[in-house]
Amino acid sequence: MDIVLARLENTRNLFDYKSETSADLVEWGEEATDRISSWVLAMARRFTEKIAGKNLDDAFSDGRADTTEERPSVSVGIGRSWASVYRRGDRHEAHFHPNTALSAIYYVTAPDTCELDLLDPRTGIGYYDSGISFGGEGHVIRLRCKPGELVLFPGWLKHAVPEFGDDSLRISLSWNIGFSLGDPPEGRP
Repeated sequence: MDIVLARLENTRNLFDYKSETSADLVEWGEEATDRISSWVLAMARRFTEKIAGKNLDDAFSDGRADTTEERPSVSVGIGRSWASVYRRGDRHEAHFHPNTALSAIYYVTAPDTCELDLLDPRTGIGYYDSGISFGGEGHVIRLRCKPGELVLFPGWLKHAVPEFGDDSLRISLSWNIGFSLGDPPEGRP
């Protein structure tokens, strides 16, 4: 928590709806943020492999048209990472993370639970309205996470943070995660 608050003092990303550090967590040179970023990458790989039902390298190779080439390894990497600090009245409107395979949020501290709304992506899509709706269409799922928990979800999924109503701080760390062929870039977990 102290690392985040110290970084926040020197930031220009003080929005009217929350405070956010501007520099990538992986560039801070802090052992704690490097360690948690490496753990998040490992969890993102496990999450993806669990959904795919197979090793990430195999899942990628199975989806390729040309299988005569040597099977490449797939690395999981961080595109951008930051810390968010919420005070009473702060919130973050519905948004998604373009060009991001997975979004990850780790909850550092909060007085009780950290709420995160996941929005049904089917709403607002311009298609023929038959007058019927499908189960769950237009619904919002509210997650109530405790500090120490990690949430992973597709980067295309709209999400929002409802208004924070406590006098203490709510701090979370976030990562935009992607996949690439080969080893991750130098200096990135």
